[in-house]
Amino acid sequence: MRGRVFLGTATWCVAVSLAFAGPSWAGDTVRPEAGAIAGLAGDRGDGPAAANAASAPVLVAEYQVRDARGERRLVLVRSADRIEYRMQGEPVEVWRKTPDGIARLELFANEQRSVSWSPGDLRTIGEMPRWEQLASPINPELRARLQRHGEVKAFGGVALRYRGESAEGQAIALEWIEADGLPTYYRAGKGKASAGEAGAYELRLLKLDRVGGDGAFTATSDYRETDYADLGDMELDPFAANYLKHRGDAHAH
Repeated sequence: MRGRVFLGTATWCVAVSLAFAGPSWAGDTVRPEAGAIAGLAGDRGDGPAAANAASAPVLVAEYQVRDARGERRLVLVRSADRIEYRMQGEPVEVWRKTPDGIARLELFANEQRSVSWSPGDLRTIGEMPRWEQLASPINPELRARLQRHGEVKAFGGVALRYRGESAEGQAIALEWIEADGLPTYYRAGKGKASAGEAGAYELRLLKLDRVGGDGAFTATSDYRETDYADLGDMELDPFAANYLKHRGDAHAH
């Protein structure tokens, strides 16, 4: 299958690509709307749980990405039990903690369709991620392979600086906010990465906010949801056929 590699290298990959990602034929990313907390994968929008979720603080981090594909924005929206990644030109990725593990939802804006993965689906194909990997666009385990090089002020706090090399000998620079578990800066390759430059990757935090849960996540109530396990039985559905074709696998049945 084709993973969405934000960082351009399999060794130092973004957390989402450690799991996997949807096909690049999908429409533009969707915008967050009010009531989104209530609309994910069968969640109900009423009752105390929904009210608590709407009032709980949510972290929103906006990044600038530069690599061989050009320059674009990546947005991470994160709460205690829900994580969402929005990348220009890619399907929105939503991850949710459940009593059985972690569930996944892909949102395709142009088609107004979504594909849901239960924890059982993810385990069956051997792609159940760890929550701490999903919580940051850079795998936090990367720091163990790098050397500390002081600290810098960042976003009202302190970011720890790391330097080192990847297993392929590529130079790595990382600045990390320990309190939020997020990178403020990441670079793979020598010097400053330029948009369109092959072999270079740069991730820079532009904005970091904490907002109320209501409206922070993408609303899904208008999407037609399909279980991943049912896609293989939907040969006559153009969306399902294209999804399986571009994933390049035969896991669905």
